[in-house]
Amino acid sequence: MKSILILCAALVLSSCMQGPPRHWQHPKVPSSQWGADHNKCKRQADKYLGTKPAYQSEQNISSYDEKMRLYNVGKKQKELVADCMRRAGYVPMK
Repeated sequence: MKSILILCAALVLSSCMQGPPRHWQHPKVPSSQWGADHNKCKRQADKYLGTKPAYQSEQNISSYDEKMRLYNVGKKQKELVADCMRRAGYVPMK
């Protein structure tokens, strides 16, 4: 339970560190479905990251190491979501 809370906190913090939001567009899927597909990809990424020890918090690490871990979790989550969206046929729009 503790690791889930820490992972959630990491994901919230990582969203603060990201650049401008990226929007996704699909030529054949109605725009009303885009948000649901994006949320599905985010849930899959969160589930994957929650099972990997490399992305879970460790006790007794320095503040710097924890910040770097949070940065890496956010970066990996972004990559996983982007890969998922591309596999579903979406293209990124700035």
